[in-house]
Amino acid sequence: MRYRQLGRTGLKVSSLSLGVATLGSRWGDRWTMSRPDADHLIGTALDRGINYFDTANVYNQGESESWLGAALARLSARDRVLVSTKFGYRTDPRDPNSGGCSRGTMTTSVERSLGRLGLDHIDLLYVHLWDRVTPAEETLAAAADLVTAGKVRYLGLSNVPGWYAGRADVLAQWHGWPRPAALQLNYNLLVRALEGEFLPFVRHTGTALVSWGPLANGLLSGRYRIDPERRQVTGAGRVTVSFTTGDVDPFTPVATRVLDRLADLSAETGHSPAQLALAWVLARSEVSTVLLGVSSAGQLAENLRAVELTLAPEVLAALDAASEVPIEHPWTFYTDELQTLVHGSTSTPDET
Repeated sequence: MRYRQLGRTGLKVSSLSLGVATLGSRWGDRWTMSRPDADHLIGTALDRGINYFDTANVYNQGESESWLGAALARLSARDRVLVSTKFGYRTDPRDPNSGGCSRGTMTTSVERSLGRLGLDHIDLLYVHLWDRVTPAEETLAAAADLVTAGKVRYLGLSNVPGWYAGRADVLAQWHGWPRPAALQLNYNLLVRALEGEFLPFVRHTGTALVSWGPLANGLLSGRYRIDPERRQVTGAGRVTVSFTTGDVDPFTPVATRVLDRLADLSAETGHSPAQLALAWVLARSEVSTVLLGVSSAGQLAENLRAVELTLAPEVLAALDAASEVPIEHPWTFYTDELQTLVHGSTSTPDET
């Protein structure tokens, strides 16, 4: 395993980490596993050097947190790992205040998560998503109180707009509250929209970027083929069982192009499409860690081989070209070519 700095914090995290949404028994086929399999998965991750585990209070209706905490306790591993969890989604359909980003919801969810995890503190607490109502000031002030109380070490933001992340960072600095330490966002060969807004943001602020969904729910694993004309995805796995690909429309030309290119490069290099797709994300210097979502210890071991890969420049270029999407306004004003009208040359100032 290789380790990277978690943004501007003093923490070091494994470059590949484990998202444990599948720990539990309540989400149905392809999203659950048995208790022994879960323990084996956590043990394999620890043996392979993973030191960061990510969960949420809604994953498998809370069982993910409970099973993760119990496994870490049985393996006496708590002191050598970082645990993150999230809040924001409603946990009780009868209680409208069981979701959102208010002070009350955050405080209650942290207490319940600590109980399920069996921990005295959460290393990194994420706002799972902004509720579009609660002011950032309220959420940040509540997080500051939880940090002061020793129940949370760092605050993170997940799935938020760029303007919200920027506002939260500035407000925290202005008020002397802990700044958001990490952004957890969907980032892979088929989801590159964040590059215009968020990559410059993390470079400028030192905020960690944590990539979730690096294989687009398995679509980039090499197990699937796409027929855009018939609008069919074929292959054996989670995608064809649940037909869930997250933020990805599998029937766009770019999706077909990326899957074809991964298959060609896999044949040329001897590395699996999944390993190539993961190595592409790892090649981004802005990324602190990549969260793997797996259904077995064997799948984890296969994906972890991506750590050993250093993609040749021509392979990176081929994947960049296959996954490239048109630049949209206002980022059309920030191409090197157009910036010559500002700076008089193709070299632009350092964004930091």
